[in-house]
Amino acid sequence: MNDEEMHKMYLKHFLYKNGIIEQKPEAKENKKSDSEEVKIFLVNGKTLYFNNVSSTKELYENGRSVLLIKHFDKETSKKRISCFDLNKENIIGYSIDDEL
Repeated sequence: MNDEEMHKMYLKHFLYKNGIIEQKPEAKENKKSDSEEVKIFLVNGKTLYFNNVSSTKELYENGRSVLLIKHFDKETSKKRISCFDLNKENIIGYSIDDEL
């Protein structure tokens, strides 16, 4: 098992363990895309920026939405998957700049 597969397995375990998503075969995946930049808009007026994004995925299950952002972190020189619970009150929304 390589590092990427191990990271995916850990992330799924974390999401299931914390009740963000439940393991069901009917889970819907949506909004897959290759993009350059993703912005997460917060209630306090700040914006989180993700550059070097290779893909995004929004998961819907049991009335909850989770945004997964697969990106390259320049500080650590590693590939990362960041997870945001879109149902939290501190997140207003997000934007994805698609590559043409």
